[in-house]
Amino acid sequence: MRPFLCALLLRLALAAIVAAPAQEPMPRAIFAAKTIVILHDTKTGEVSDGALEQLKRWGRFTIVDDADSADIVLRFDKKTDREKQNSQSTDEKGTTTWSGTMTFSSQVHMRAYLKGSDSPFYTTKTDDSKKKAGVTCVTSFEKAWIEAR
Repeated sequence: MRPFLCALLLRLALAAIVAAPAQEPMPRAIFAAKTIVILHDTKTGEVSDGALEQLKRWGRFTIVDDADSADIVLRFDKKTDREKQNSQSTDEKGTTTWSGTMTFSSQVHMRAYLKGSDSPFYTTKTDDSKKKAGVTCVTSFEKAWIEAR
């Protein structure tokens, strides 16, 4: 029984490692960063409002308005997916009925860039909307920053 339990635990640990999102290690330069800016392409200021509140709560960075003067840039965008399905059925009398359904989903993405870099050093996303999405993304970044420290 004991070898079986060890093998099971090993498999579960490996599955957790494989299932974890691949995130590059935090670059050392972020620990010297002092300023941060929020840029958003989400069509609503509520996402950046939530991010701003969470950054203020954290208190690690000075928040600036100009990307050129920031050590770290947090860029937010929103991706919306639409899926449409049509169906047609005919009953035994030969009457045809058509119907359609439409589903919508969206995610807010946040990417963190070091000053002068074109590729992000940290990315996260959430299904949360508006203000909560900003809070969730910054909280995720904060946890990753603390763990890497």
